[in-house]
Formats: sequence, structure tokens, C-alpha cells
Amino acid sequence: MASAAQITANRANAQQSTGPRSEQGKTRSSQNNLRYGFRSQSVLLPGDDPAEYEELLDELTVHFDADDLTTQRYVREMADAEWRLRRVRAHQEVLLTGKINELAATRPTLSPIHLQALAFESLYRDTTFTQFLTYEAKFERQYERAYKGWMRTREKLSIHKAREIRSQFEASLVTPTKWTDEPNARPESPAITPRQPGLEAKSQSRRPEPPSSIPPAPAAIPRSAPCPCGSGEKYKRCCGRNAPAVLAHATGGSPVQGVPSV
Repeated sequence: MASAAQITANRANAQQSTGPRSEQGKTRSSQNNLRYGFRSQSVLLPGDDPAEYEELLDELTVHFDADDLTTQRYVREMADAEWRLRRVRAHQEVLLTGKINELAATRPTLSPIHLQALAFESLYRDTTFTQFLTYEAKFERQYERAYKGWMRTREKLSIHKAREIRSQFEASLVTPTKWTDEPNARPESPAITPRQPGLEAKSQSRRPEPPSSIPPAPAAIPRSAPCPCGSGEKYKRCCGRNAPAVLAHATGGSPVQGVPSV
């Protein structure tokens, strides 16, 4: 445990190292932990165009339809990865171009493709150039990881919206239709009630019976009378060939069928 004299000495020493007092000194000291290059926490470095970065971010935001905080976060990560990826490829181009020009000055007879191969081989032996290749693969993975996160978020939102639409549709099916006083409103269809055995039996008993399919017997026509079809022949020689004989009773009553003539 520190004694009272040590505590007093520590406080006195602290007053002697308070840091910069001017605004310029405070601004400069705030950048002490800032890392430049591809491992920096800041996306924009000295010499970068902030307007160009904002244009890239806006383009990706519109393309991926980032309308909430989660999707905007993934889109910003994709913009950061794309910005750094463009930077590392620009650095590779600068190094390769300088090396090709250097080799072309000493070997003017070589073809351009041969100079490019020699430049790449010469730079590949350098640790700095190989680090550029490592950073390029790293930023490509960072972009791909952010893109997959955006895809998962969009799928979850789509499933959630589909469930909401389904629940609203199911709720509309069980909600009863209310009557309205509007003149053009369509009335509600009457509800269908189940049939009752007693009512069904009564309705069947009240139904009219169908007419008999057996035609009524024709009126008795004498066999020697003219045929009613208008052919001019006798009934027994035309339509009544198979009809039984018709005779009158002995008392002069109505004719009787089925009695043979005498």
C-alpha cells in the first residue's frame, strides 16, 4: 500500500505531464495510435478522395437496398473492403509498372509479356510485394463475409414478412363480414346451416310423385270402324290389327273388349 508521501509525489509528477496544451498539439497527439497502410483502422488515408469513397458507399447502399441498421452495417463493411482492395491493387500496379520500366531500360529486346513475367518474378521475391498479395486475399474474404451476412439478414427479413402476410390472411378468413349502409356494397352471402333429419323427411314427403310411365289404355274402337289415323282403312286392317274384338252387350250397353265376335 502506498504511503501518504508516495501519493503526494505521484500527484505532483502527474501535474508535470499533462500533454499538449494547444489545439494543434492536441490534434497531432490524437493521431499517435493511427496506423497507416492496409492495417489501419481508418479507411481514408492521406491522399484519398472522401467524395469518391462516399460515392462508392452510396452506390452499394442503393444496389443492396440497405434500409435498416443491420444491412447498412454490412454494406459499409463491403464498401471498406472494396476501397482497400482497390488501393492494394493500385499499389501493385505501381510497383509492377516501375519494375517493368526498369527492366525495359536494361533489356530493350524483350517482349512486353516477357518483361511483365520478369517483373512479377523479381517483385515476388520481395516481402513487401508478397504482403500486398496477402492483403488482397484478406480484403476479398472481408467483402465476401460481409456479403454473406447481408444475405442472411435479407432472408430473415423475408421470412418475417411472409409470416406477417400469412397471419393477416388467416385473420381475414375468420373475421366475420359486417353489414354496411353503402348503396353499392355487396351483401353478405347467407350462412349455410346443416340439414336436420326431421326437416329433410318432411321435405321429402311433400314432394309430388312423378307421373306414371304406363300410358293410359286407349278408348274402345270397333274393329270395323274407320281407323282414327285417317288412312281410310278399317281399324282392324290398319292400327287395330292386334287389337281384341269389340262387341256390345246383349242389352245394348257399352262395348266390351276381349270378347270374340259371333
